[in-house]
Amino acid sequence: MRRRLALALVSLFPALGYAQTVAGSSSAAPTVASNDWRVTLTIFRSPGTGLQISKGHLAAFVVHYPTVIKRDGEQRNTNFLRVGLAAYAKPDDRTSPYASLSFAPSLTRGWSNSMLAEVGVRQRFGSRYKGQLGAAVLYAPHTKQTRLNPTIGLGVQF
Repeated sequence: MRRRLALALVSLFPALGYAQTVAGSSSAAPTVASNDWRVTLTIFRSPGTGLQISKGHLAAFVVHYPTVIKRDGEQRNTNFLRVGLAAYAKPDDRTSPYASLSFAPSLTRGWSNSMLAEVGVRQRFGSRYKGQLGAAVLYAPHTKQTRLNPTIGLGVQF
């Protein structure tokens, strides 16, 4: 699974470079003005299920972040409240690389509060919908445990 995610991300980045260099390409055409405030309802794990507020290159989010972590010898569902910031390299374009950092208090007994760093690509579908594909590193400082998670998400902008 991790290898497939890495291959998918590697295959997306060359396409991004090409899309930005082709004159008149619809991929490079702005879809939303960067000075506008945007509120997006997001689902699943990029950044999670919740709300994201953005303006220009920056976004702030508060979301529920589920994942499966091996604890006590078993694969168990683990839930976090994820609070953080994201930066979009090309906020006005249909396709944009992004990076985010967040604090993730654990909502599940048996796992400590964590930090998440995520990188990926956002793709807009029209003016209201977006998808995100990336990879996140989840780190729990108290137990010094690290997890690499594939992230995928959908959003509806209001």
